[in-house]
Amino acid sequence: MKKGAIIGIVIGLVVLVIVGVGGYMFFNDATQKAKILETFGEIEELTKSGDFEIAQLEEKTSTIVSSGKYANVEKAAKNYAHDLFSKAFEMKSLLEDQKMAQLLTASNYETDGPEFVETKKYITETKQKLQDGKTQMLGFVEEDKINSYIEAETNDSYSIDLYRQLLAEDIEMPESEKKGLETSIDKVISMLEIEEEVINFLVENKGKWRVQGGQILFETNSLVTQYNGFLTKLRIL
Repeated sequence: MKKGAIIGIVIGLVVLVIVGVGGYMFFNDATQKAKILETFGEIEELTKSGDFEIAQLEEKTSTIVSSGKYANVEKAAKNYAHDLFSKAFEMKSLLEDQKMAQLLTASNYETDGPEFVETKKYITETKQKLQDGKTQMLGFVEEDKINSYIEAETNDSYSIDLYRQLLAEDIEMPESEKKGLETSIDKVISMLEIEEEVINFLVENKGKWRVQGGQILFETNSLVTQYNGFLTKLRIL
């Protein structure tokens, strides 16, 4: 075989190998990306329902189904989703605490009055938890915070772009939605502040009220008027 022919065959084989590797890499990239899109589709479907347990989310975010640079994207996005919804569940638990709804009841007046040491402590701590939780929740939807998860895994521009595509709804969340979250939590804090006023009023006027037949009774009409004024503030909040 002539030397030129041999060289031609070798070049041809090299080209075939390169094309084969390129084809495999393209196919592999497409496969890995499809895995990420599929697993995040499942997470999105779960979380958008609003009716799920944190354990269900943890199950979906605790495993990585892709590999290579795609694993970095998947890990970062799943870590973000896990942390975001873990905080959301903390807030949900706090807002649904039955004790919050029992502060201005005859039962609590009898149990913790007239000094209301435990009640005042609970209100102070709960207000602080709500303030901190609000700040953290709003922080989670800030672009810098969202980006920090992928930046902790890689500086590859393609990976960062893919990550941002996955979390586009969070990155581009309208200001109105952020404001809605803030307003909702602030309303609960305002409620607690009014209830704190009621408790302070009862402490200041201890000895001038009593609980009887499941109701609070005051010695003067003036005290009744003041007490009812607080309740009116709560109703129109």
